Amino acid sequence: MVLRKLLTVALCAAFFAVCGCGGNAAQGTQAAAGKPYLQLTDAANSQVSLAKKPERVVSLSPSYLGMIEAVGGKIVGRATSRVGTVPQSMAAVPEVGFVYNVNMESLLALRPDLVLAGKNHHEKFLPLLKSNNVPVIVLDAKTYDEIKHTVTVLGDVYGTMDKAAAENAFLDEQIAKVKAKLPKERKRVVIMHATASSVTVEGSRSIAGCVSDILGFENVAAAALKGKSEKTPYSMESLVHQNPDVIFITSMGKADEIENRLRLDFKNNPAWNSLQAVQQGKVYVLPEQLFLINPGLRYPEAVKYMAQRIYPEVFEDGK
Repeated sequence: MVLRKLLTVALCAAFFAVCGCGGNAAQGTQAAAGKPYLQLTDAANSQVSLAKKPERVVSLSPSYLGMIEAVGGKIVGRATSRVGTVPQSMAAVPEVGFVYNVNMESLLALRPDLVLAGKNHHEKFLPLLKSNNVPVIVLDAKTYDEIKHTVTVLGDVYGTMDKAAAENAFLDEQIAKVKAKLPKERKRVVIMHATASSVTVEGSRSIAGCVSDILGFENVAAAALKGKSEKTPYSMESLVHQNPDVIFITSMGKADEIENRLRLDFKNNPAWNSLQAVQQGKVYVLPEQLFLINPGLRYPEAVKYMAQRIYPEVFEDGK
């Protein structure tokens, strides 16, 4: 009997030594099988494979910070930006230089096991990161669908897919509430971007253009852009021919220089004053914080802002 008990104990000990306990057994099997923690194709069309869950993430774009926080993620470094909002939980995180001028020495000193980079912003830094064996995920987060996709990717990175799904559902719910208030009509709009040197019109790839599409407005410049670019040169002749109901203006730069450009190109032009949107006072300047800087999780706020300009009467309750 004693011998039988000793044999039983020995067999159990051997079993637990091989199998481990609970979730650790599954992780051990996964590691033994060589299966990576995460595999995906990023916005640069690169195949990314993470062997394990990242613990030292650096974000090179302030636009990602709110989304990272929403999915319960943390970072050990971030790019500096004079615009946008940094979550309080990330205010003390070490900075690695400005968005377009990252200090690679500072970045690498943080020993990151993942860097989140922006498409069309950080391509020049990718070779050095890869040569130092630092995994990089390139994100493209400008349109609303891209914002939601980025939230999903971040949920995958941090292993919090449930939080990512809940955040995306909340965004959809907020936008649906705004759209439900709108009359059943389709306003014809144009979105003009003014700088000190030029004026262009924006399509669906711009933030304002995407918001206009969400609201169901007809962007009269969309045909000229053919969906392939964000902006195209401005044509007064085309604008007069299209004669939109509403004109939205986005701008970046010094206010006096922008005003001078608008005066030269618009206000002193008789054709501009013939437009029905101008005559009816339906020309609105959109705030930079929502329509030039990516609003991220504030997309519903941008949608509501544009809707309020056109239909102030349906938002009199402030909701």
